[in-house]
Amino acid sequence: MKYFNKKNGFSLLELLIVILIIIGLATISAVAVNSQRAKARDAKRISDIRQIQTALEFYKSDEGDYLLVADPIILGKEQVKLCGKAEGGFVSASKECKEASTYMTAIPTDPLNGKDYFYSGTAETYDLQFTTERQSILGVAGTYFAHPNSTDLTPSL
Repeated sequence: MKYFNKKNGFSLLELLIVILIIIGLATISAVAVNSQRAKARDAKRISDIRQIQTALEFYKSDEGDYLLVADPIILGKEQVKLCGKAEGGFVSASKECKEASTYMTAIPTDPLNGKDYFYSGTAETYDLQFTTERQSILGVAGTYFAHPNSTDLTPSL
């Protein structure tokens, strides 16, 4: 009676090919996920800026002017609330605002560490500066300036 030597398992070449395919798929997935994360951060930035713009419009309608700031201030770190003129406008967390003059109880911060939102303004206009990572509904990736009625790549001040 003849016995055949049957091979059990996979050859080394087959295992290497499967491992290379898995590594390739993992790399493609990681790139796609990082791209989507950047888009999500940009969407949050745009939403945050629109919320701040809305609060500033309420501020102007009640106070008569926008906040006067000569040098740009960082929003969301030291200045975490938006109160009326009597309380000082953008104020720190330790400052108490009267409920009737609180326009924003928590100013949002940029979703990526190391990046910030900046505010500068005069009585007639303001600039909210922020930076996007990827192309968005605003356009190409870059530093944008939000003004009372628009958002674009050029500051108004």
